[in-house]
Amino acid sequence: MLSEDEIQKLAALARLEIEPSFKPVVTSHVNSIIGYVARLNEIDTSGVEAMSHVQGATNVLRDDVVRPVGSTPDATPLGETAIEPQSMLDSEALMQNVPDHSGRFIRVPLIVE
Repeated sequence: MLSEDEIQKLAALARLEIEPSFKPVVTSHVNSIIGYVARLNEIDTSGVEAMSHVQGATNVLRDDVVRPVGSTPDATPLGETAIEPQSMLDSEALMQNVPDHSGRFIRVPLIVE
């Protein structure tokens, strides 16, 4: 348990001002929290598996698959589609459509100063 003097030292380190009349209340609350944490440390958690998230949710991801240009995926979120697969532009044709480029890189305006 912490004394009022120790609470005052902690408050000074945290740059907090505690009115003298409020010191006993703060000391009581801090000691109550420390007591609660001490009770939690007494619980046997040896059989509890560590968790990274409170819910059992996991990401559902598909494997990345390299496909030829213009191919369609096996499934789409909207089901079958009547849209014909489009072929991709080659890099030279793409660079003809951009206002500024350097080699195979597209130049864009600076947005971070």
